[in-house]
Amino acid sequence: MHGFFAWIQDAAKWLLEVARTYPESAFAIASISAFGESFVGVSFLVPGTTILVGLGVLIQALGLNPVPIWLGAAAGAILGDWISYWIGHHYKEHALAIWPISRFPDQMEKALTFFRRWGIWAIFIGRFTGPLRATVPIVAGISQMQFVPFQISNVSSALLWSAVLIAAGALGTAALGPLGSAYHALFG
Repeated sequence: MHGFFAWIQDAAKWLLEVARTYPESAFAIASISAFGESFVGVSFLVPGTTILVGLGVLIQALGLNPVPIWLGAAAGAILGDWISYWIGHHYKEHALAIWPISRFPDQMEKALTFFRRWGIWAIFIGRFTGPLRATVPIVAGISQMQFVPFQISNVSSALLWSAVLIAAGALGTAALGPLGSAYHALFG
């Protein structure tokens, strides 16, 4: 990765190195990374997916308990979507004029179209689609989706999304053997 965004890859490597050196920090790193990945406006700056997969690698390599890391990631993702929803619900269509949201009108239009087509399922499906992950919750709020259905989809998708990413790292490493090539690629 080159240019302005090269620091994102460096930040991901640094955070995973912190988690490797201080395993007790993995919960906080998972929470903050998933929050950033899910919060509208900053999600494009946070390599949350990479970090969560990397934490899965560390779970396998270091024998860490995956449950707190998984719950931390799920909590961060839930909070990121919840705040994005709240911004949309509170500010309605005016939220689209707020920086940095205002810089991405095409993405917001795609999210709105996706939400109109899929409704509550857009929250769940969007969680697994990078470009829609942080934008669908705000358009759900703008569209005045009811809070309880939003939260049901938000919580269930966050629990599954974080489990899938962490498991991908852990199972991928297990398939390659202890301290396999995935670990070396991250920290080598």
